[in-house]
This record gives sequence, structure tokens and C-alpha cells, in this order.
Amino acid sequence: MKRHVTVVASFVIMLCIGNVYAWSLIASELMREYGFSAFESQIVFGVIIAVFPVTMIFVGQLGKTVKHRYFGYISGVLFFLGYLLASFSQGNFLIVLVGIGVLSGVGTGFGYWVALTSPVQWFPEKKGLIAGIAAAGFGLGAVFMSEISGLMLESGYDVLELIRIIGISYGVIILLFSNFIFQRHCLDENKSMRASDFIKAKIFKKLFFGIFLGTFAGLLVIGSLGIIGSKQGISGHALVLGVALFAVANFTGRLIWGFLSDRIGASLSIFLALLFQSLAIIGLNILPLSPLVYLMFAVFVGFGFGGNFVLFAKETAQVYGVQNLGIVYPYVFLGYAIAGIAGPITGGFLYDVSGSFFYPILLASFVSFMGSVLFLQQHIREIRSKPLGI
Repeated sequence: MKRHVTVVASFVIMLCIGNVYAWSLIASELMREYGFSAFESQIVFGVIIAVFPVTMIFVGQLGKTVKHRYFGYISGVLFFLGYLLASFSQGNFLIVLVGIGVLSGVGTGFGYWVALTSPVQWFPEKKGLIAGIAAAGFGLGAVFMSEISGLMLESGYDVLELIRIIGISYGVIILLFSNFIFQRHCLDENKSMRASDFIKAKIFKKLFFGIFLGTFAGLLVIGSLGIIGSKQGISGHALVLGVALFAVANFTGRLIWGFLSDRIGASLSIFLALLFQSLAIIGLNILPLSPLVYLMFAVFVGFGFGGNFVLFAKETAQVYGVQNLGIVYPYVFLGYAIAGIAGPITGGFLYDVSGSFFYPILLASFVSFMGSVLFLQQHIREIRSKPLGI
């Protein structure tokens, strides 16, 4: 039962730390109540996105000698302390930045690492599905966070009170479920890799640039999805519904792409997911956006985008072995950290220059397409390298 309990505990931890994708709700309240600028609110978000993948690199090295559940404990404590500190900031930007951006960002890195790598080690034959379940929790976290935040703010809670309650409750949940993280010791753990063993390899570079291209394209569009709709006259209700449907599709995509990759292989799945994302994005330029069409594309983009967070983890485990997933994948995931900053900034810059989202959408579609071509080549190379009859 240890392996099944570990999957459930990992999913719950991912639900908690996945609240980062609902940051826009807290950000808007900080702007309204405490005078944050839009730039300041996005700096906090950007720091979280940059800090937690970098943290995973150091956690991966510690994972050779430290029990994995201890990383869960550290995640819960840092998440709790970060949000608690921010809740007593009285709206001071630097304190919020240190609390949520840095402390909870580091906590998110510890939590993400343990919740992704621990369950996959128990199911080496179902790496895609299990990585998909874990990653799906991170995607679904925004849905829960959105509902909780909306209800509490409507009930009259101040945003700093909301932050305090989130920190206490989510921190306790992470600590509690970390007790149910069980570690499987791989037979060939003594063969674990160092960065110098893989960082110059062609396949590593493809994984790094692949996740960068896929998430750059997705984040460029996602960060402006509501604005794109509003510019086309989509009603506020449809815009809110679009965000919710995107989150659900993102969650579903992680599960389905993970399941599919166990059957057709990760490289072919990456090609299909990024091609699907590319076509969904360019559709925003091709078809007139009625409310129904807007919601349809929000679902399509979310479904394709979700594949990025399971397929590259699956391919990393496939190439380097599950015992090295926690060491190699954090370096691959740095591509996402860079895309998290570069994608939205590039989209905003192109919009400011052109006064239209036509060119940002075109660029995002092209970048995702280039990522798909990269892994189509990888899939063809894998087929050619197989002996005849296999």
C-alpha cells in the first residue's frame, strides 16, 4: 500500500503548492487595497516561478542522502512561514516579496520535487501516468484556490487575512501528508548522475529547449488570455468561465497526455501535445471570437499546455532512469523558469509595440510548433535506432 499512499499524498501536496497559478486573484486585491502596482504584483509571481525550479536542483542533490518526507516537512514549514510573514506585512511590498516570492517559492521547490519524484519511483512501468497524476494536482490547485479565495473575499475578509489563512491551513496540510510519503530505494541508486554527466548531451538540450519552447508559448498566451477575450468583446462572465475551463483542461491534459505517453512513447506525445497547442493558439487569430469559440480555445490551449508538465518529466525518467529523475529533471525544468519570465514579458512588449495581440499569438504558435518539430525529429531518430523486428 505504500506506493498508492505515496501517490495520494503527493497529489494533495501538489494541490496545495499549486495555488501559485491563482496568484492573480491575490495580486488584484493587493493592488486595490494596498496600492501595489501591476509591475510589483508580477514581480512577486515571477520570483516564485524563478525560485522554485532553481530550488529543485539543490533538493535533487540532497535527495541522495536525505529521506524524501523531510523535504515535505521543509516545504510545509517554509510555505507556512512565507505566507504568515506576508500576512503581517501591512501591505509592504518587500515583505510580501520575501515572504511569498522567496520563502514560499523555496517551499514550493521542495514540495514539487518530492511530490513528483517519489511516486514515479514506485511505478517505473507507468511513469507517464503517475507523473501526470502528480502534475495534475499542481494544475488543479488553482481551481481550489480560486474558489476558496473568491468565497472568502466576498465574505469580507481582507486579502492579508486570506493570505494568513492560506498559509496556516495549506502549511498544516503539507506537513500532515508528508508523513505518507514513502521512499522506494532503487537497486542502482549508486549509479546516480552528476550534472557534468548529462548537461552537454544532445537529448538533455532537447528536453531543456523543448520545455522552454512549449511553456514559453503557453505562458505568453495564458498571461493575456482574458485581455485577448475582452478586446474581442467577450463578456466578463465568459472571461471568468474561460479561466476556470482552462484550469480544468490543464488538469485533464496532464492526466491524458501522461496516460498516452505510456502507450506511444514520450517523444511522440511531446510532438503531438506541442503541435496541438500550436494549432489551438493560432486559432485565436484565425476564427472570430464569439463567447463559445473563446471558451473552446481556452480549453484547447489548456489541454495542450498541461502536457508540458508531465511529458518532459516522463521522457527524462525514460532516458536517464527513475533513480536519476530527481537529479536531471530540475535542470530540465529551468527551461520553464526562464519561459515563465520571458513569455509574458515578450507578449506584453509585442502588444505595446503593435497595439494588437495578432503578433504575440503568431509568435507563440510558431514557438510551440518549433518545439513539436524538435521532438518529431527525436521520435524519428528513435524509430531508426531500433533493430528491425522490434
